[in-house]
Amino acid sequence: MPANLPPQYFEAEKKFREAKTIEDKIQALKEMLAILPKHKGTDKMKADLRRKLSQLMEEAEKRAKKGGGRGLDYIEKEGAGQVLLIGPPNTGKSKFFTLLTGVESLVADYPFTTMNPVIGMLPYENIQIQLVDLPPLWEESEGWMYNLIRNADLIILFLSMDLDSIVDEYIKIRNLLEGKKIKLVRKNPDRDPYSPIKENKGIVILNKIDIFAPEERKEEIEIIKKDLNVFCVSAEEGVNMEDIKKSIFDALHIVRVYTKKPGYPPDLSKPYILEKGSTVLDVAEMIHKDIAKNLKFAKLYKKDGSVKGLPVEKSYEVKDEDILEFHT
Repeated sequence: MPANLPPQYFEAEKKFREAKTIEDKIQALKEMLAILPKHKGTDKMKADLRRKLSQLMEEAEKRAKKGGGRGLDYIEKEGAGQVLLIGPPNTGKSKFFTLLTGVESLVADYPFTTMNPVIGMLPYENIQIQLVDLPPLWEESEGWMYNLIRNADLIILFLSMDLDSIVDEYIKIRNLLEGKKIKLVRKNPDRDPYSPIKENKGIVILNKIDIFAPEERKEEIEIIKKDLNVFCVSAEEGVNMEDIKKSIFDALHIVRVYTKKPGYPPDLSKPYILEKGSTVLDVAEMIHKDIAKNLKFAKLYKKDGSVKGLPVEKSYEVKDEDILEFHT
């Protein structure tokens, strides 16, 4: 049966042949798979493309673990999650970053003061969240910035109240991302490794509420809220800076879980970090495969003492700051 391939497939195939990086080759293969007609005549082609894609993704993962030979397009994840700050120039993004992390990111009254990624750790209660300040995002931004965005756990699109049009800047950056096959979503991103579109969790932070109150830009804010959650701060005046830490933690969609041995108190200083929706069995597997293999049940405790030793099944969905005692 003939494949009857559309012109868009050959364009993606040309991108693959001309790609100079593994990441660009992976993206081109994903586009080819998405465009490829679905019928028996393309089954062998699809299998070949998936095999090539798997090999390239495996190679990219090995390089990432080694950390050698990588440029700006890879930052090793640390802490409870990797959060990237992106946005146009002169929004106060770097000042916001410095206030949250204590790490100096060059701040000035002229645009494009940040030229390379700046990495810091944001403390939230008993965990650390990795925060990365990227250079301003615009039409001429280099490919390494988009590779970092693809791999992050959460994207903060950082705008400010004194922009001529908040919505126009939001749409401009959203279009830049979508042009690179990246889509910001409120929650539950699609994890299909073969999809040509890379979905990332995203939120919007509006800075400079000391200049314009949110009520003054209410209509624009409501438009953006249809896509993503919006939070308002003033980095200059320090307004809502503590609250935004919890908002970032919530947007990561993670939970902290503690463990204890029978007869001993739990160690509340070093939680295990898991995605929301994880189970008792997921926690056991994170600790050790033998615990997971031999697990019969667990006892659940709450930090506030409201639950003490309640037996729960392996499939129990853990909540933030649950305490588990495993029984094998």
